[in-house]
Amino acid sequence: MKNTTIDNELKRGVFKPYYLISDLKPAKVNRDLYNSHAENFKHKLKANDWLSPVIISNKGDVIEGHHRIESAKLLGQSTVPAYIVSWVNTDIEKDHLNCIISLNNGNKAWSTLDYLKAFAIENEDYKIVYNSYKANSNNISVGNIVNSYFGCANKIFKKGKSKIINKLFADYLVSKFSYLNKEYGKNIIAAYCVRELIKVAYTKAKQDKKTVDFLFKKYEEMAKSNHPSITSITKFKPIMELYLNEYNMIITNK
Repeated sequence: MKNTTIDNELKRGVFKPYYLISDLKPAKVNRDLYNSHAENFKHKLKANDWLSPVIISNKGDVIEGHHRIESAKLLGQSTVPAYIVSWVNTDIEKDHLNCIISLNNGNKAWSTLDYLKAFAIENEDYKIVYNSYKANSNNISVGNIVNSYFGCANKIFKKGKSKIINKLFADYLVSKFSYLNKEYGKNIIAAYCVRELIKVAYTKAKQDKKTVDFLFKKYEEMAKSNHPSITSITKFKPIMELYLNEYNMIITNK
């Protein structure tokens, strides 16, 4: 008789339709919970009932579905349907985090801050950047904190593999942008223009502080005069590059 056993059979969990919420343990490494998301899921649950279970370990550690659990609580539920897996070791935070990230990569519900905070638990570079964000969150966006330390368009950020390019230079950039934001406000020091200046500082100015000091001086002059291009997504970077050329000519002619 022919052997019908599948050698590469994938692991499968166990479904339990009524798992006590009181027995569930939220993940320390998960993104922050937001009331607005829980309220949104609450309305979806009420309209559609349980279309998909939450995912948990065999110890009750939540891997996926934190907001749905909070929504169930808002609806007065004491149980949730759960898909229980035995092969994820949630006792090891890194393994727990990797599983959560792999399930949520590409999920638009996860923000830059969610990834930064989650990876900061195990990764020293992410921890440094996260601490910088906490210290400057009122004056610079989390995206531009990340850009300042890891560089713009960093494709491996969501995989937890980014490395700080130059901490001292990044600290300097964050300090300068924070000052400008305090002085002139976010309507003038626009996040997308900050991003473009970070690009120029790294690529065109090659992390030279004297050069970038000149650019920041020009940037502040634009802010003081409310220059028409200071918040233009198309005109700001070319102007910064013109100022950079001006600086290079001054240095060359000295």
